[in-house]
Amino acid sequence: RADRMDVRNSSCCPATPAILRISPTAWYDLCCKIDGATRQDNETSVQGSEVSGGGELKYCVIIKHVPFATLLTCLLGGLPAEARTWTDASGQYQLEGDFVDFNDGKVVLSGPDGQTMAIPLGEFSEADQQYVRDELTRRRNELKAEVSDKPGTILYGPGRELCKLAHEAIGESSGLACSRRTPGVFWTHNDSGDDARLYAFDAKGRHLGARLLSGIQAFDFEDVASFTMEGKHYLLAGDVGNNGLAATVMILYLIEEPDIDPRAEPQEKEVPVAEVINYAYEDDHRNCEGLAVDPTGKTILLVTKEKQATCYVYALAWPENNPKKVSTARKIATLKIPPATAMDVSPDGRRAVVATYGNAYEYTRGADEDWAEAFSRRPCEIVLPDRLQGESICYGLDGKTLYLTSEKLPTPLWEVRERPAGSSPEPPPAE
Repeated sequence: RADRMDVRNSSCCPATPAILRISPTAWYDLCCKIDGATRQDNETSVQGSEVSGGGELKYCVIIKHVPFATLLTCLLGGLPAEARTWTDASGQYQLEGDFVDFNDGKVVLSGPDGQTMAIPLGEFSEADQQYVRDELTRRRNELKAEVSDKPGTILYGPGRELCKLAHEAIGESSGLACSRRTPGVFWTHNDSGDDARLYAFDAKGRHLGARLLSGIQAFDFEDVASFTMEGKHYLLAGDVGNNGLAATVMILYLIEEPDIDPRAEPQEKEVPVAEVINYAYEDDHRNCEGLAVDPTGKTILLVTKEKQATCYVYALAWPENNPKKVSTARKIATLKIPPATAMDVSPDGRRAVVATYGNAYEYTRGADEDWAEAFSRRPCEIVLPDRLQGESICYGLDGKTLYLTSEKLPTPLWEVRERPAGSSPEPPPAE
């Protein structure tokens, strides 16, 4: 974007550095692109420092020994697509943002900084309101066409809030799993800042107790998965957050799912860790907020959270029980969706759902397909309720119902059921 960038000495000859003034996010993306384009050039130098100008903190980037053609390609390829300009009902104010969703009478937009905002439809101009109706109609027709070619796809209805969680210690519900051992029970955990603790609750929000992973120090727990394998019920907790991209090895903790009696007084107990799985990504340091387990193939799936509308899926074959060994997660797919915040696999191992701060995306695989094939196809988009900061999702035991929570208090529990046959989502009516 021209209004976010100032280029000087743009001839970029080897003797004269090019000085760019860009935002911190653009600085990070630019360095990654230049590093990839000039990996064989040992003389390439990309340096950055913070400068202040116009009340906005920026980065002064000095780039030396980069061919002008390479720099131009990196710059043009790294600039975001032009966002749509929206006008309020009075015609006096405008904002830029990409249309993400329409939910509960509100238009969900993604701003230039990647943050989402939900604004009532009536606060926009008539032209913008009509744009939303037309876009939702287009998406609905597109979804119908897609579903006709995907016999295994489930159509989901609107989400509804079941309850608010009673236990206020759950302030940043970052992962969610449906109990395989005790129907009607859910497991969640906080984001960074808590101990290695899993909380149990029911669909009414009642606190049913907590279980502390014995001898484990939590750094950045981001997701938890429940599954049944070889006749036993398990929970897999992922200490996989890596916002600074500094960690090289990530850790997964396997425990046998604890027994919870919904009729008993809530208690906190320690539980032993059955297996510690250390792993590294095969190609780079990654930040991950979603994991799932496919018990039918004994495979752990991990989806990364990237700064742009691209996420990567990695597969980790179930390793031998050796806490000193570092296994390798192999990249199997690239997803063209917004930053991923959660993931789960259905109990039958046929579908995977990936959640974002906006909607979710479901991938279906055939009986003889692997996950790489399933993720290579365009997913079905699932409209999710508007959440303050949605970073969790899981399938119910039926494999046709989705549950999700949100960070920030009070913590809600949402349910998204399969849509009744013959019904379809409608765009908002014209006023």
